[in-house]
Amino acid sequence: MPIDKERTIDCYNTLAPFYSFFRKITHRYDNEIMPFVLDVLEPSNGEAVLDAGTGPGIYAIKIAERAERADVYGIDLSPKFLELARKNALEAGFNGRIKFMAADLEDLPFGEDRFDKLVCAGAMEAVPDKERAASELYRVLKRGGRAVIIEPNRGKSIRDRAYLFMLYGLGLVNPKLRGFSAKDIPKYYFNQGSFYDLFKGAGFRAVRIFERAGSFCAVCLK
Repeated sequence: MPIDKERTIDCYNTLAPFYSFFRKITHRYDNEIMPFVLDVLEPSNGEAVLDAGTGPGIYAIKIAERAERADVYGIDLSPKFLELARKNALEAGFNGRIKFMAADLEDLPFGEDRFDKLVCAGAMEAVPDKERAASELYRVLKRGGRAVIIEPNRGKSIRDRAYLFMLYGLGLVNPKLRGFSAKDIPKYYFNQGSFYDLFKGAGFRAVRIFERAGSFCAVCLK
């Protein structure tokens, strides 16, 4: 992935409509992993829940469906993804109830101990300073809070391989995406050890790694 933040924003603004469509036609992945994430997260009414790197808003919307009186936030760097997230939330009947806003994982615009729960799905691999982002997730989570962070496991899922092929193909034809090439594909992935170390090093008192639907899921307790 491009490590320059502005190029990353350009990348995801360009990619957003393709990715959103891609998610809808590969819903089987969500059917496999979403119940696990929601059951572990257990969002409840009255809680504040963050979807960090919300993309088209899939997790934020599912959290709002599970806990209708939860205070749900979805953040992303990409204006195009935020536009799609708001549209998807409106179509799901959550007009204005989910607070979507532009924000940087490396510098979250929230105070310490702000959220009871948080999810971060498929965003950490695009962050230049992953240690800082992990520390920010730790900082905004309340004591006793729970985080679920999800990243692909070295292309084990067909959907992830297809997504990378699409990203690489767009990079060949679109100057805004020239920063992504075939040699960048191995850098896209965490392994189980590096994923564990990232969040344990951020200060979480307990980190457990699960494998679901070709992805690593780190369940972290503060």
